[in-house]
Amino acid sequence: MVKLTQEVKDSMQGVKTIFLATCSRAGVPNVVPMGAYKVLDDETMLLSDQFMQKSLSNMQENPRVALTYWSEKGGFQIKGTVTLHKDDQVFKDDVAWVKGMKPTLNPKTAIVMKITDVYVVKPGPDAGKKLL
Repeated sequence: MVKLTQEVKDSMQGVKTIFLATCSRAGVPNVVPMGAYKVLDDETMLLSDQFMQKSLSNMQENPRVALTYWSEKGGFQIKGTVTLHKDDQVFKDDVAWVKGMKPTLNPKTAIVMKITDVYVVKPGPDAGKKLL
């Protein structure tokens, strides 16, 4: 079981946009920028879907995803498996959280990502190295 280190969690602070990659069952990739995300605990992240079409369809077919980001504190690629939530308590909590940040947004799906791998994206000799 992968647990995020404090270094990874700290590097995400202040990152406004992450990039989420999905892939259909047929192998068609899609990447989207996302701003509504947060770490739920050391093993899980929440991504809130307001606008997804292709990515949501891909995740319904193939729950394996990857996301990446970069900040002044560094960056990582995080891979995992997602569970999609609609009309349950996870979704209700997501709606309340998003509406608290920006009342005009309307979440369609709460995406819970169980983290399976973390890789270094920082340039240098460790680039691409599996961290967790």
